[in-house]
Amino acid sequence: MRLAICDEQWLFASVLASALDRHGHEVVLTTDDPAELLDSAVPSRVDLCVIDVPGPPTTAELGERLHELSPAPYVVLLADSRDDCARDAYDGGFADGLVSKASGLQSLVQAIEAVAGGARVSEGWLTADRRRQPVVVDALTARELEVVRLVVRGYSTQQMADELGVSRHTIRTHVQQVLRKLGVHGRGKVARAAATAGLVDVSELAEGRHR
Repeated sequence: MRLAICDEQWLFASVLASALDRHGHEVVLTTDDPAELLDSAVPSRVDLCVIDVPGPPTTAELGERLHELSPAPYVVLLADSRDDCARDAYDGGFADGLVSKASGLQSLVQAIEAVAGGARVSEGWLTADRRRQPVVVDALTARELEVVRLVVRGYSTQQMADELGVSRHTIRTHVQQVLRKLGVHGRGKVARAAATAGLVDVSELAEGRHR
């Protein structure tokens, strides 16, 4: 397993890299620069990225950008447990692991290894206080519902255009309509809103994310 670590604190990143190395993993990149991570992930054949950056882009936004790469690496977000954007990225399928900064190093390493084995992991996050509120949704067209399902499955704009046989511009228009009707900002929040509204079964759709 080839890993990359993007963390604002170099000392912590170095300690984590050493711990992962002791567990038999190869850390091919350690950086605090999101641009370097995005530029290097594919050429360096990175299988999994651990990220914690102050932004821009934020940790959650960087996870979404990594998801757009081909092939897309697994993504583990290290974030404050009050970071709703990070939680939304995880719920939306743009991250495979979500670990609270309050978790210990061993817990983080175990979460990374679980994600590397194909599991989805949320470590150190309380969900009881994240009660979902009813969502009022304007009627979606059949095509917009197709777009919702593809967004939940993690398709990029180009992949959706290819799947549906339309232009990228048309896809962007559909996505904007979907965001407006669901009352959310950003693709990372579509899955949770759609699931709350009963439009999709996120657990079923998320199975095809790493293609």
